[in-house]
Amino acid sequence: MNHKSRIVAVLGKDAEKEVSATGDADMIELRLDLLAAGDPLQTLKAVRKATAKPIIATARLKTEGGMFQGSERERIDLLIKAAYYADYVDVELLADQRDDAIAKILKPVIVSYHDFQGMPTDLELAGIYQDIKKTKAAIAKIAVTPKTLRDNLRILQFLLDADMPLCMIAMGRMGRHLRAVAPLYGSALTYGFVTQSTAPGQMSLAELCLARKLIL
Repeated sequence: MNHKSRIVAVLGKDAEKEVSATGDADMIELRLDLLAAGDPLQTLKAVRKATAKPIIATARLKTEGGMFQGSERERIDLLIKAAYYADYVDVELLADQRDDAIAKILKPVIVSYHDFQGMPTDLELAGIYQDIKKTKAAIAKIAVTPKTLRDNLRILQFLLDADMPLCMIAMGRMGRHLRAVAPLYGSALTYGFVTQSTAPGQMSLAELCLARKLIL
């Protein structure tokens, strides 16, 4: 596996309990929009105290699979405040207040794009990538839904051609195996859930770690 790639354990509803099960992960993503109750920043603080692993703070945009119940301004404010306790913050490319958020977040930013319906054309994919590069993101994250095996080949070729840290995710059944394979082609990150899947085709952390051992 590419030595630069890192396995990310995704924490959601019961994050404080789940953090104890992230031993094989290199990093943790805390889905602030999926927490069961209470102040998400307090949960983030508790997770920060419980682990030395790098933390990615995410409050996913509703149109890209998120469940945050407040306003967009409140969501952005949460991400800005989360940067005090997290090592990275994930901000969507299509967020209305993206540039304002990135300017105020004092940690490296992952700029992400999610397409739960299909696979962009090569031209569209290149455009998404270039738009992310313009934001000065530390890591670009592009999650798409391949419909054919050839789409998977396009994803892998795109990774090979990337000139900045890029995480490519193939969502759904057709691309599920790429969650283990994509890091071999340079994907900077790959995500696995601890107790509950947060995206179509996502492997559990245990499955992802086993797949890594099998393909090395």
